[in-house]
Amino acid sequence: MITKVILIGNYKPDKQFSMQIFEALMAEGYKKSKLQVSVIRPSEIFRKLAFNKPSLIKWLAYIDKFLLFPVELIGLRSINFILSRKVSYHICDHSNAFYLYFLPKSKTIITCHDVLAIRAGLGFTDTYCTATKSGEVLQKIILRALSGANKLAAVSKFTLNQLIAIDNKPYISKNWTYIHNALSEKFMPYQEDQILDVLNKFQQLKDKAIILHVGSDLERKNRKLLIHMIYELQNNWNGILVLAGENLNTELQELIKKLNVSDHILQIHNPTDKEIIALYSMCDAMIFPSYSEGFGWPIIEAQACGAPVITSNKAPMMNEVGGNAALYADPDDAKSFADQFLKFSDKEFRNEIIRLGYENAKRFDFDSTVRKYVELINN
Repeated sequence: MITKVILIGNYKPDKQFSMQIFEALMAEGYKKSKLQVSVIRPSEIFRKLAFNKPSLIKWLAYIDKFLLFPVELIGLRSINFILSRKVSYHICDHSNAFYLYFLPKSKTIITCHDVLAIRAGLGFTDTYCTATKSGEVLQKIILRALSGANKLAAVSKFTLNQLIAIDNKPYISKNWTYIHNALSEKFMPYQEDQILDVLNKFQQLKDKAIILHVGSDLERKNRKLLIHMIYELQNNWNGILVLAGENLNTELQELIKKLNVSDHILQIHNPTDKEIIALYSMCDAMIFPSYSEGFGWPIIEAQACGAPVITSNKAPMMNEVGGNAALYADPDDAKSFADQFLKFSDKEFRNEIIRLGYENAKRFDFDSTVRKYVELINN
């Protein structure tokens, strides 16, 4: 039986915040399972020599990630082998699958969060991701490494099926499965006094109804629809759209000016966990109109905090994640999202969706997810 898990984390300068959240959750879970845990990641060494020159940062970072860190992994693997330590390795982000070449395959698991960038690199157009020429090469390297994994967990059945469809080593014996992302135990509704205390600095929210979106500014997150939706709702709802996450890009800022809805939109850049929970707890609805996702964490976070959810009628958001506890709409149709939102004016209907949301969120139990990972490690 394995007694220790070494988590392979992301390079900090890459600012993969959702991956850092996953890594922290898994570390917590493995510790609760009585396993020793350590986390290692590429150190920022050569990148510091770039002197903030964009042309150098990318390539010097590659030295840190793809030359120096593999040497560290080989040394760590050798020490653990010589000392006969019962150690397993968990590559927390599939984009680091390249590191599998320097670890014992039978003792290493990988979590695949999505195959959007990989499929974009292969020419698929339904991902709403773009790939540069160098990006295409990198994604093919990642796919080749992933395809050689003995043990892999995708975060949704949808993502697993997409990966199997492009697996370029189908002849290799594999233990591949899907394990849904866990819901952190911190996501629960705040009381009104907590909400007021946490969000006190955002005076624009005082006595205002809000629609919430949590996510980045990537095209596939479809913030454009949210802006058009607020325009559609102007005569029927007097509230604010809160965009929590990255700042809006220039194109979306110009769209807001064009539609004259700037008074109805508030950006909250990189909110804290407490701020996100407070926003979930107070919003009229959390709307998540993504074109493509590997899972869709905000859906279950919002439901666990008592927010009704409207999301895209696409997998995996529809059925696999949202279940019967969310409303669905076409991500190309702002009016369809607006119409679904207006259904919440029926208080009884809204309360029923919230009740179903609480029940749905229980499917993503933290302890259950960790137990499945431990089973995969020991299998």
